[in-house]
Amino acid sequence: MRQSERGEKPQRTLFMTENELKKLVNEAVSLHRALTTYGERLKTLKGELVREAKRHKEDFIITDGGGSRWTASGTDGCIARVNFPAPALLSHIATEDETFDKVLALAGESLDDLFESRHYLKPTADFRDKAADALPRRTATQLIELCQVECSPRVSFETAETKSKER
Repeated sequence: MRQSERGEKPQRTLFMTENELKKLVNEAVSLHRALTTYGERLKTLKGELVREAKRHKEDFIITDGGGSRWTASGTDGCIARVNFPAPALLSHIATEDETFDKVLALAGESLDDLFESRHYLKPTADFRDKAADALPRRTATQLIELCQVECSPRVSFETAETKSKER
């Protein structure tokens, strides 16, 4: 039974005022700008650390996973570790992959011992339209739902030039 049917007044949903919303957007955009600046600087510093690490291969420590690691210390006891992971195995090699035939040839009779054989399905580019054309509506809808994954909402910003940059 609804609140109105019970004689109760419905509760009002309170929204932000226009001024509160503007302040929220300003704060979010300001933070986004700062994070972008810091993120770019951090990416540059990490690149410099990787380049320096490569100059010190004699100091590398072999890791359990077959990769290696180099460690450098800062002035206040902080450290930076540069990890060089071992190459990762491909999750799968599809029959269409250009390496597939080479893998078959190299593995030879050991193929079944070295690889698990699986069948992969990948929806075509126009999958939704093709399913709708090829199948009854209900079946197409069910199939499309089975082949989809929910996506998280994303927030992006468009930032105006700051007054200090306009000078």
